[in-house]
Amino acid sequence: MTSLSDIARRAGVSPSTVSRALAGSRHPVSAQTQARVERAARELNFRPNLMARGLATSRSQILGAIVHDISDPYFGAVVRGLEEGARAGNYHLFVCGSERDAIRELAQVEALMSRRVDGLIFTGGGIDDPVYQRKLRRVLADYRRQGGVVVQLAPAAVPARRIEPDNRGGTEMVVRHLTELGHRRIGYVTGPAHIRTSAIRLDGFRAGLESAGLRCDDRFLAGGDFSVDGGAKAAAELLRRGLGITAIVAANDVTAFGVLDELDRRGINVPGDISVAGFDDIEAASLVRPRLTTARIPIAELGRAGAEMTQALLAGKRPRSVVLPAELVVRDSTGIPPRRR
Repeated sequence: MTSLSDIARRAGVSPSTVSRALAGSRHPVSAQTQARVERAARELNFRPNLMARGLATSRSQILGAIVHDISDPYFGAVVRGLEEGARAGNYHLFVCGSERDAIRELAQVEALMSRRVDGLIFTGGGIDDPVYQRKLRRVLADYRRQGGVVVQLAPAAVPARRIEPDNRGGTEMVVRHLTELGHRRIGYVTGPAHIRTSAIRLDGFRAGLESAGLRCDDRFLAGGDFSVDGGAKAAAELLRRGLGITAIVAANDVTAFGVLDELDRRGINVPGDISVAGFDDIEAASLVRPRLTTARIPIAELGRAGAEMTQALLAGKRPRSVVLPAELVVRDSTGIPPRRR
């Protein structure tokens, strides 16, 4: 294995200079020396010993991510972005699933902390549970005192630096698209009631109706859980109420797939009889038939930016929280309501 001394001889500097150049030391070397050391390291095919570096810097070079649902394609795309951003900074990524359960999420946080991860990244919306939030604040305060940093990629349950999509604006955009097509009786399938993202997207739905001069009637709301089955059950409930709905907005694309399945099972044409729209623009949204109209958020970019923000905090920087804009993607699942034809 190539050693620091080997690189030092090739670059014509001391081993301690090589160490500072390769480890991002607080006592940096000149740009010319940095370039010479990096060139020598490449020529010798040097691979850093992360364990040794961790002992020397009190860093593990590991980031920990907590996802709500490992099977959800949205979180898969976020994790891909996180992994790319982590790898670019010479970090590894550990991923844990919480199933949106407060007790399990706390256990995962403590498990990652026990493995000395340098940063914790929450990829899903904060859980609205007062007991959970009090415990999480205490746990994270202790973690931060030990030098750890925390980043949130969705509306947070506790104070943290955030990079999050525009959940409210994206949903409002989808509703505005439908009202401009002429829809007035629009149903909405929510996300899990205890997740902050769900509440914010519901606010966006209401705001979209209000901007069109429409009132949000609770009869047009049905509870979902961000799953295909939940979307199908919610669609069935909305239809059972006999409200004359001409469009349904789902709180995420996976839910919208369930809505599409239920409408297809009943022989209801989309968008001929009822238009359907989602949120996220996961890869499958362009593959289902009809192709899904949705609010696109930059999912992989969200993950990469989260990894970069975590590393910036570890480097002592103070990045600001950011909201990433959503973009309306109009496909085949939305059209004018039947009575406008």
